[in-house]
Amino acid sequence: MSKSWRTSREYRKWRIGVIRRDKVCQICGSRKNRNAHHLNHATYYKDQRYLKENGITLCRSCHIMYHTSYKSSFREKCTRKNFANFLELLLKLQSSLLFEGIFDEENVKNWHKRLKNE
Repeated sequence: MSKSWRTSREYRKWRIGVIRRDKVCQICGSRKNRNAHHLNHATYYKDQRYLKENGITLCRSCHIMYHTSYKSSFREKCTRKNFANFLELLLKLQSSLLFEGIFDEENVKNWHKRLKNE
């Protein structure tokens, strides 16, 4: 059985690089339990697997929220466009009292703009 790409040195370097670049969760600003998320799913977009531009730092909670609330699972194919749509939804929810102050609105707007313009 071959070694998984998730246990490779390249993946570790990519993950650390994305987290160092962003420093905090790009949705809520948390420094706890940070994950590097592939904007274009690493299994389907192998040529982008180790590109830092294909990564964003999310805390565990925001990462789970994206994959289980917006997408149906961690295995479902994800794209930059999907993530931009997810951010757009967060921005709409931000205006409701229930979500007020939960997200780093400026960061979410910047990422949304960046992904929509690609």
